[in-house]
Amino acid sequence: MDQAKTLRKLLGQARPVITPILGDLQQDYAACMGRFILEQQARLGANSLLLDGSERGLNALVDAGPHQDLLGFLQGRRNLEDLAVLLAKKQYLVPARQGLAALTNAPAQAPNLLGKLHRLPVTCDHLYATLDYRAFSLASEFSAEGEWLWIVQPTAQSVTQAYSAIRSSGGVSEFVQHRVIVAGVRSVNEADHVFANLQDTTARFLGKPLQYGGHLPTLKAGQPLSEAGRDMIAAGRRVAKAVCTAEDQAYA
Repeated sequence: MDQAKTLRKLLGQARPVITPILGDLQQDYAACMGRFILEQQARLGANSLLLDGSERGLNALVDAGPHQDLLGFLQGRRNLEDLAVLLAKKQYLVPARQGLAALTNAPAQAPNLLGKLHRLPVTCDHLYATLDYRAFSLASEFSAEGEWLWIVQPTAQSVTQAYSAIRSSGGVSEFVQHRVIVAGVRSVNEADHVFANLQDTTARFLGKPLQYGGHLPTLKAGQPLSEAGRDMIAAGRRVAKAVCTAEDQAYA
């Protein structure tokens, strides 16, 4: 991984990349997945940060207390280094629901943020952002190639929204690999069925391959991650391990 980073710098590709985690942000699954990914990266010895744009954010999962939103930085009222919250060793969060919503409406402003990430209080090896399904233009500014994570729930609305966004994203990021994580399911069979339906549709109409990233069981609304059942913790860590392994392979 270190050799890959050095090579990218030599090739002039050192611009920060923020891996998008796209989902229905009125639910907590994208933030929940982000939390497991930060934990896994810390196990691997990496510093990671999540720009969290979910409706309730990680404060609903981990008691991080009230903090200022990324919007304050974008408006010049706050310093970026003052917004980062240390969740655990090597794991950082920037509350960003309002800020990412503003950037979604003006994605051309994203490079201004990317150019100032060096102001963070720690040098991050990995950066992530939880985004709404429809924020594919902003996701492209954050990561024009590489892998995007899609958090899809077992409802017709969620699958339709994900398909529409993947279809639209092809026009802005044709080199992106799409990894789907099915969240809020009661069984492996249900997760497999949801992914198969989405996979078949995208293959038939878009010719886009999807990668299956695993599944997360149901998390009750507002349920703290510390109170999640063993099944959720085991599944989240398993999916995060696969995601982080795939990310390392992509940059090898």
